[in-house]
Amino acid sequence: MPDAIPTQRANKRAVIIGGSMSGLFSAAFLQQIGWDVDVYEKSSVELVGRGAGITTHPELLDALEASGAGTKDLGVEVPKRFSIDREGRITDERPLRQVLTSWDRLQSLLRETIDTARYHLGWAFEHVEQDGHGVRVHFNGGRVQQADLLVGGDGVRSSVRGQVAPELQPIYAGYYIWRGAPNEADLSPKTLREIFPYFVFYLPPQQEVITYPIAGLNNDLRPGHRRYNFIWYRAADAARLRDMNVDEKGVQHDHSVPPPLIRKDLIAQMYADARDIMPDVMLDCVMKIKQPFITPIYDFTAPRIVFGRTAMVGDAAANARPHMGFGVAKAGQDAQALARALRDHDDIDTALKAYNADRQPIGNVIVNHSRKLGTHMGVNLKTEEDRRMHALLQSDGAMMDWIAVPHFLDAYR
Repeated sequence: MPDAIPTQRANKRAVIIGGSMSGLFSAAFLQQIGWDVDVYEKSSVELVGRGAGITTHPELLDALEASGAGTKDLGVEVPKRFSIDREGRITDERPLRQVLTSWDRLQSLLRETIDTARYHLGWAFEHVEQDGHGVRVHFNGGRVQQADLLVGGDGVRSSVRGQVAPELQPIYAGYYIWRGAPNEADLSPKTLREIFPYFVFYLPPQQEVITYPIAGLNNDLRPGHRRYNFIWYRAADAARLRDMNVDEKGVQHDHSVPPPLIRKDLIAQMYADARDIMPDVMLDCVMKIKQPFITPIYDFTAPRIVFGRTAMVGDAAANARPHMGFGVAKAGQDAQALARALRDHDDIDTALKAYNADRQPIGNVIVNHSRKLGTHMGVNLKTEEDRRMHALLQSDGAMMDWIAVPHFLDAYR
């Protein structure tokens, strides 16, 4: 594992917007080079239960170790991946040892790297003023903070990016995910025996189902107390998505509906569709999900990720589709690269130019790779290359060779 970044002599200050992975990684690495940091999260309550499973990559493991968060009790290891057909028969398989972790576990590990007094809940970013010397960051309630640097680590719908680069808007990919994580204890003996210990694919036309084990609540790794991450990609045009974004009370949402407000008719239709197409072991998983939720898939690339004294990291800088399971790994690498640039250059503006030159191209490569994998769904196939990749990914074996595999970036170096 790489060594932690050594301390820098300067004592500068950064304000970080976003209390999830990107913000926490940024705080951890900037602290290591001697910067004072404060993380501001708009939610007034701790961020828990905001996601389900996460595939680990070598880059994520390296970033966790270097940040000081570590990788202890990170998740559940699987020995292989395989695909099944409608009858539950294995159609192809690949040996691949992977550790599958969870959003909750990573959030917990990273929160321990910063002083709780530096992590501020309930403060929503409003706008930033900046000049050649620093930033003045304005929050709700009239709070203003001055710093040398503003870090936008607040995700795909970044409010920071919304001010400094409003032209960079996420693009709907033409499909969405039904997802959830049923408890291991609720699954049938057949499901536990046949698929629970593994990373499993089921690939009906224009759909993609992926399942794998993760820790239970509070990072419980004991057998019988874990969960089974369930991800079901489905196609829907923009009009259909807009209808799905009307909640149980009739309120139209712009991007997605909070899980408790998802309409009951949509959930009922999901269950009905699952009964029609799912192998029995996967249907068992669907029916045991206590609160299924919908994630529409968006992405965007960015021509630059630095705007004056404002630097974007993670999904706020460039957001890829989730087929690689690489979002948190990218956040860690972005944050580490930002700290390294600031360590290696005495002048902040020179450092930010170096950071942009390093990470902006990589972010766009990651997004474009995710679009390549998304051609499996058969929507928005605009080029001959799209159609060629779509045809390749109709094979179960090809999907296992391409989806959520380690070292995929090596092909672009």
